[in-house]
Amino acid sequence: MLPNVNESASALYDLLIKAMEEVKKDPFFYETDVQVKLINENRANPLEGFGSRYGMRFIMEKVRSKEKETENMEESQSEESVISDIPMNGNSGPLALPVKRARQLIGLYTMTQNPNMTHLKIKRPIKPLPPLWVKCDSSDPESTCWLGAEPIRTKKGITGIVLQVVTCKGPTPEKNSSVNLEELKSSHLKRHKSSTVTTRGFAQYELFKSTPLDDSIPFSYTTIGLDISWSPVDVLLQTPPLTSASVLNIKVEPGDPRSPLYHLHRELKFLILQSLFILCSWFFNSACLG
Repeated sequence: MLPNVNESASALYDLLIKAMEEVKKDPFFYETDVQVKLINENRANPLEGFGSRYGMRFIMEKVRSKEKETENMEESQSEESVISDIPMNGNSGPLALPVKRARQLIGLYTMTQNPNMTHLKIKRPIKPLPPLWVKCDSSDPESTCWLGAEPIRTKKGITGIVLQVVTCKGPTPEKNSSVNLEELKSSHLKRHKSSTVTTRGFAQYELFKSTPLDDSIPFSYTTIGLDISWSPVDVLLQTPPLTSASVLNIKVEPGDPRSPLYHLHRELKFLILQSLFILCSWFFNSACLG
């Protein structure tokens, strides 16, 4: 299994490097199920605007099978009157990859950007690749829709990889397809026969949280969350205004490797172990002398 992984990583690196050097405009394929696109900063689609710090990024998606295309063509011929009102560009594009497959691709990408993977058949020194984003089908409990990886670049070369996860709980209905706030207020007044209605908004953001994707460090329960509340609410799905009340919730687990005080925690832990060792030795010597 391991040689196959090494060969797959080397093949992926060669493919991406060639696409980056040639600045390919057309999509290309990796193996049989993955379509890759090299996105430039001039691309206007906001869904493809991830990781534009270096001007380029790769996006991986699932290739639509020919059988699926044939089924769609047959359906479109039998239901022309219905499909005539629906945009066609959303039915012919690539699909999202399973989360398990997306994690495999992210793993191969991180292998190619690791200078310590000397067993890979890659030309040295390793050239930094543009960030990679993989479109996921949200099949996991976290509803993951994007997985990303971005090399950390310094003058000395690649020093690490930043792994990113985008989750989405949805879909969110369009504004025109749901009732507006005024209709909800009127319905509430009629049902409860009250004279006034008070509206309050609430939003919760996870600013920092460990994910099972990041295998480079142990999983930690350290989290940073932001709870925002405001009143009154102007519209449904309103963006929190600047006057909102905010509460920062910080939960820190002792010994988190990402903490700036992690070295002090290790030193204290070492001193405690050393003290216990000295205490046990003293008791052992006292028992022998007694």
